[in-house]
Amino acid sequence: MLSVDRRREIAAFLRTRRARLQPEDVGMPRGARRRTPGLRREEVAVLAGVSPEWYTWLEQARDVRPSAATLHRIGEALRLEPAELQHLLALCGYGGDQPGNGAVHSPTVGRHVQLLLDEFDPCPAWVYGARWDILAWNRAATIVHGDLGAMEGMERNGLHQMFLNPRFRQWLVDWELHARDCVAKVRLAHARHVDDPWFNELVDVLQAKSPEFAAWWDEHNVQLPASGEKIYQHPEVGPLSFVYTTLEMSTEEGYGLHLVTYVPSPGSDTREKLEALIEDASSASGPQMAAG
Repeated sequence: MLSVDRRREIAAFLRTRRARLQPEDVGMPRGARRRTPGLRREEVAVLAGVSPEWYTWLEQARDVRPSAATLHRIGEALRLEPAELQHLLALCGYGGDQPGNGAVHSPTVGRHVQLLLDEFDPCPAWVYGARWDILAWNRAATIVHGDLGAMEGMERNGLHQMFLNPRFRQWLVDWELHARDCVAKVRLAHARHVDDPWFNELVDVLQAKSPEFAAWWDEHNVQLPASGEKIYQHPEVGPLSFVYTTLEMSTEEGYGLHLVTYVPSPGSDTREKLEALIEDASSASGPQMAAG
């Protein structure tokens, strides 16, 4: 049985996806006197091969449990992207480990992973868990995040950093673009933890303290982890340009983690700047350089 909160998430997600489609997008006539901003529920039901009453119950967060096959048909009807279909399946309980089935909030990162991270210097690298809590990092990561060792609890969280650490708004070029991407990626992860107070604690804090996060969270956009490029305007050495990659990995116990690597963009002088910053930090007392 799906919880009330999970059913509400499913209903809200389906409504947002339905609202963005027009009848002509799916080969249906528009008809007269249409007041619905997107497709009607009845139209989605026809496309998905389910009864209009049943689909209405689904969008009303009633106590119904769709099969995976039915969800795939609904996903096809709503023209869902792969990440969106994965999100819908996870919300409905088909997304792998659910809370209470072996999920660990802060899995231990072994010594071998730390050795790997250290080998990436002077390139920033870190490992995060299901909620984007940063669990391990190398020296170069502090150039991006600040003194991670001095942070406690939720402060050492990638999403908390993005929205509530002023350095990211000041340093990260195109902050809004990257912040929106972060929300979409965490939205996807949240589908497996809708009923988990530990995950929802982070969401509640960010909704209360960041108007941007609250607005973008309600859009229900989702995105798979991906590679890309980010530029940080460092106050001492100027622009630092990185190509970033996110890789899936797991602990020895099998709990899922993500490894993030920042490699200097080809043709930039970022590597030389990183080496200088790390050398300065090593010769200075404490992490003042990294903390900004």
